[in-house]
Amino acid sequence: MTAQNVGKAGKRAGATALRRRLGKVQIPVALGMTLVWLLLFNGFQWRWESLGLFVLGFLVSVAIMLVFPLPPITPGFRLHPLPLAHLVLHIIGKMFTASFRVTAQVFSPGEVRSSVVAVPMRTQSDLMLVCTAIASSIIPGTVIVEVSRDEWILYVHVLGAADDAGIEEGVRDVMVLERLLVRALGTREDIETLEAASPSGKESA
Repeated sequence: MTAQNVGKAGKRAGATALRRRLGKVQIPVALGMTLVWLLLFNGFQWRWESLGLFVLGFLVSVAIMLVFPLPPITPGFRLHPLPLAHLVLHIIGKMFTASFRVTAQVFSPGEVRSSVVAVPMRTQSDLMLVCTAIASSIIPGTVIVEVSRDEWILYVHVLGAADDAGIEEGVRDVMVLERLLVRALGTREDIETLEAASPSGKESA
């Protein structure tokens, strides 16, 4: 085999390896990593820089997945357009109202009280658990402090939850997020499990 043929074979092998790595890039995971990127750099603001942060975060996420390939996530996301639109509008509305509530609590006289509440998840899906934790942390006034995968419980720090009513509201808000996320992104099995665990639908969006 000549040096030229060896070079061609090496290029073909390199192109094949690159295609294999590109095939392992999981777009939903890349978007999730981009969301974390936006959280780190305060990208959830109405400004042109946020678009640049989104593009840069997505490219960085793809680069990370090319260098460090991740095992495939199964069964993955299932996009349901109308529930997804409902989810996005709900999160935007919650972010807007929660911002005013947190501001009012910070500037109000007296001590600002809070509680850590335990929220049991109704679906045993790692993907839905992570999505619910991220979505909860996006909304001002709520922060995930611990995730118990063995018991499928999220422990959430809720600002202003000073009594039983506030605690119940905090739990209900996270459960609403879980329900909307499962209906927007979950598999059929996830949705069936959710409906079986909450047939009465006590929480409301």
